[in-house]
Amino acid sequence: MSPNTTRVGEAIFPYLTKPDTDYNSEGVYHVKLKLKKDKSKELVKRIEEVISQQIAEHHKLHPSSTDLIKRAPKPYAEDDKDKDSYIFKFKSKFKPKLYDKQGEPLDETKSIWGGTTMAVSYQTAGYRQSIGVGCTLRLVDCQIDNLVEGTSNNKKQPLWSWKALVTLERRPNRSKKKCRKDKSKLYSY
Repeated sequence: MSPNTTRVGEAIFPYLTKPDTDYNSEGVYHVKLKLKKDKSKELVKRIEEVISQQIAEHHKLHPSSTDLIKRAPKPYAEDDKDKDSYIFKFKSKFKPKLYDKQGEPLDETKSIWGGTTMAVSYQTAGYRQSIGVGCTLRLVDCQIDNLVEGTSNNKKQPLWSWKALVTLERRPNRSKKKCRKDKSKLYSY
Protein backbone atom coordinates (compact mmCIF):
# COMPACT_ATOMS: atom_id res chain seq x y z
CA MET A 1 0.00 0.00 0.00
CA SER A 2 1.47 3.33 -1.03
CA PRO A 3 1.47 6.15 1.51
CA ASN A 4 -0.82 9.16 1.30
CA THR A 5 0.11 12.70 2.30
CA THR A 6 -1.83 15.25 4.33
CA ARG A 7 -2.00 18.95 3.71
CA VAL A 8 0.28 21.18 5.81
CA GLY A 9 -0.92 21.43 9.41
CA GLU A 10 0.34 22.34 12.86
CA ALA A 11 2.19 19.69 14.89
CA ILE A 12 1.09 19.15 18.48
CA PHE A 13 3.36 17.22 20.90
CA PRO A 14 5.62 15.75 18.18
CA TYR A 15 7.87 12.82 19.06
CA LEU A 16 9.65 12.50 15.72
CA THR A 17 13.37 12.63 16.57
CA LYS A 18 13.21 10.53 19.75
CA PRO A 19 10.56 7.93 20.66
CA ASP A 20 8.04 8.50 23.43
CA THR A 21 8.67 5.85 26.10
CA ASP A 22 6.13 7.03 28.71
CA TYR A 23 3.60 4.24 28.06
CA ASN A 24 5.61 1.86 25.88
CA SER A 25 9.12 0.77 26.87
CA GLU A 26 10.03 0.08 23.21
CA GLY A 27 9.09 3.65 22.30
CA VAL A 28 6.61 5.09 19.83
CA TYR A 29 7.11 7.91 17.36
CA HIS A 30 3.98 10.01 17.06
CA VAL A 31 2.54 13.39 16.24
CA LYS A 32 -0.85 15.02 16.49
CA LEU A 33 -1.55 17.16 13.44
CA LYS A 34 -4.08 19.99 13.52
CA LEU A 35 -5.79 20.51 10.16
CA LYS A 36 -8.69 22.73 9.13
CA LYS A 37 -11.86 20.73 8.39
CA ASP A 38 -12.05 21.92 4.79
CA LYS A 39 -8.43 20.75 4.18
CA SER A 40 -8.96 17.34 5.81
CA LYS A 41 -12.07 16.04 4.01
CA GLU A 42 -10.06 13.54 1.94
CA LEU A 43 -8.30 12.16 5.03
CA VAL A 44 -11.59 11.77 6.93
CA LYS A 45 -13.10 10.01 3.89
CA ARG A 46 -10.17 7.53 3.78
CA ILE A 47 -10.54 6.74 7.48
CA GLU A 48 -14.30 6.15 7.14
CA GLU A 49 -13.72 3.87 4.11
CA VAL A 50 -11.24 1.74 6.05
CA ILE A 51 -13.66 1.43 8.99
CA SER A 52 -16.48 0.48 6.57
CA GLN A 53 -14.27 -2.25 5.06
CA GLN A 54 -13.55 -3.64 8.52
CA ILE A 55 -17.27 -3.73 9.34
CA ALA A 56 -17.99 -5.52 6.03
CA GLU A 57 -15.30 -8.11 6.82
CA HIS A 58 -16.80 -8.60 10.28
CA HIS A 59 -20.21 -9.28 8.70
CA LYS A 60 -18.62 -11.81 6.30
CA LEU A 61 -16.99 -13.65 9.21
CA HIS A 62 -20.12 -13.55 11.38
CA PRO A 63 -23.13 -13.52 8.99
CA SER A 64 -25.66 -14.66 11.59
CA SER A 65 -24.60 -12.15 14.24
CA THR A 66 -27.20 -9.47 15.02
CA ASP A 67 -25.15 -7.80 17.76
CA LEU A 68 -24.06 -4.21 17.37
CA ILE A 69 -20.45 -3.86 16.32
CA LYS A 70 -18.29 -2.09 18.87
CA ARG A 71 -16.44 0.91 17.44
CA ALA A 72 -12.95 1.87 18.52
CA PRO A 73 -12.07 5.56 18.98
CA LYS A 74 -11.30 7.23 15.66
CA PRO A 75 -7.76 8.54 15.04
CA TYR A 76 -9.10 12.08 14.85
CA ALA A 77 -11.32 14.39 16.86
CA GLU A 78 -12.63 17.92 16.66
CA ASP A 79 -10.32 20.43 18.30
CA ASP A 80 -11.78 21.68 21.60
CA LYS A 81 -10.40 25.20 21.13
CA ASP A 82 -10.96 25.59 17.37
CA LYS A 83 -14.24 24.05 16.18
CA ASP A 84 -13.16 24.51 12.53
CA SER A 85 -10.28 22.03 12.93
CA TYR A 86 -9.63 18.34 13.49
CA ILE A 87 -6.66 16.84 15.33
CA PHE A 88 -5.32 13.66 13.71
CA LYS A 89 -3.09 11.13 15.52
CA PHE A 90 -0.25 9.50 13.57
CA LYS A 91 2.07 6.93 15.13
CA SER A 92 4.70 4.32 14.32
CA LYS A 93 7.17 1.99 16.01
CA PHE A 94 9.74 3.05 13.43
CA LYS A 95 11.51 6.39 13.16
CA PRO A 96 9.96 8.45 10.37
CA LYS A 97 12.08 10.05 7.68
CA LEU A 98 12.16 13.82 8.11
CA TYR A 99 12.58 16.29 5.25
CA ASP A 100 12.85 20.06 5.03
CA LYS A 101 10.72 22.31 2.82
CA GLN A 102 12.92 21.64 -0.25
CA GLY A 103 12.71 17.85 0.18
CA GLU A 104 16.23 17.45 1.54
CA PRO A 105 16.76 15.18 4.59
CA LEU A 106 16.48 17.15 7.84
CA ASP A 107 19.56 17.45 10.06
CA GLU A 108 19.48 14.74 12.77
CA THR A 109 20.41 17.24 15.47
CA LYS A 110 17.27 19.34 14.94
CA SER A 111 14.66 19.14 17.70
CA ILE A 112 11.08 19.42 16.43
CA TRP A 113 8.69 21.15 18.81
CA GLY A 114 4.97 21.83 18.88
CA GLY A 115 3.88 24.63 16.58
CA THR A 116 5.98 23.31 13.70
CA THR A 117 4.00 23.21 10.45
CA MET A 118 4.39 20.05 8.40
CA ALA A 119 2.79 17.60 6.01
CA VAL A 120 2.65 13.94 7.08
CA SER A 121 2.99 10.91 4.84
CA TYR A 122 0.92 8.04 6.27
CA GLN A 123 -0.73 4.69 5.66
CA THR A 124 -4.20 3.73 6.87
CA ALA A 125 -4.63 0.36 8.55
CA GLY A 126 -7.90 -1.12 9.75
CA TYR A 127 -8.27 -3.44 12.73
CA ARG A 128 -10.79 -5.58 14.63
CA GLN A 129 -9.71 -5.95 18.24
CA SER A 130 -11.26 -6.11 21.69
CA ILE A 131 -11.57 -2.31 21.77
CA GLY A 132 -13.65 -2.50 18.60
CA VAL A 133 -13.45 -1.95 14.86
CA GLY A 134 -11.30 0.98 13.85
CA CYS A 135 -8.54 2.55 11.84
CA THR A 136 -5.03 3.69 12.70
CA LEU A 137 -2.82 6.17 10.86
CA ARG A 138 0.73 4.86 10.48
CA LEU A 139 3.38 7.56 10.36
CA VAL A 140 5.82 7.17 7.43
CA ASP A 141 7.51 10.53 6.61
CA CYS A 142 7.20 14.19 7.54
CA GLN A 143 8.06 17.23 5.46
CA ILE A 144 8.69 20.26 7.63
CA ASP A 145 7.29 23.53 6.28
CA ASN A 146 8.18 25.84 9.19
CA LEU A 147 10.39 24.39 11.93
CA VAL A 148 9.93 25.44 15.56
CA GLU A 149 12.97 24.40 17.58
CA GLY A 150 13.81 24.38 21.23
CA THR A 151 16.09 22.83 23.78
CA SER A 152 15.30 20.79 26.84
CA ASN A 153 16.32 22.44 30.09
CA ASN A 154 17.09 19.71 32.61
CA LYS A 155 18.12 22.29 35.24
CA LYS A 156 14.65 23.81 35.37
CA GLN A 157 13.26 24.15 38.89
CA PRO A 158 10.25 21.95 39.68
CA LEU A 159 6.89 23.59 40.28
CA TRP A 160 7.11 22.66 43.96
CA SER A 161 9.93 21.86 46.36
CA TRP A 162 10.29 20.52 49.89
CA LYS A 163 11.57 23.90 50.98
CA ALA A 164 8.39 25.56 49.74
CA LEU A 165 6.25 22.97 51.54
CA VAL A 166 8.05 23.62 54.83
CA THR A 167 7.58 27.38 54.31
CA LEU A 168 3.86 26.84 53.77
CA GLU A 169 3.64 24.81 56.98
CA ARG A 170 5.14 27.69 59.00
CA ARG A 171 2.40 30.11 57.96
CA PRO A 172 -0.33 30.84 60.49
CA ASN A 173 -2.91 28.08 60.48
CA ARG A 174 -5.93 29.36 58.54
CA SER A 175 -7.78 26.08 58.62
CA LYS A 176 -8.13 23.44 61.29
CA LYS A 177 -6.06 20.91 59.27
CA LYS A 178 -2.48 20.33 60.31
CA CYS A 179 0.20 19.26 57.85
CA ARG A 180 2.70 16.57 58.66
CA LYS A 181 6.39 17.44 58.04
CA ASP A 182 7.50 13.87 57.28
CA LYS A 183 8.55 14.00 53.57
CA SER A 184 7.90 10.31 53.00
CA LYS A 185 4.27 10.66 54.11
CA LEU A 186 3.09 14.05 52.95
CA TYR A 187 -0.60 14.35 53.67
CA SER A 188 -3.06 16.22 55.83
CA TYR A 189 -4.82 14.70 58.85
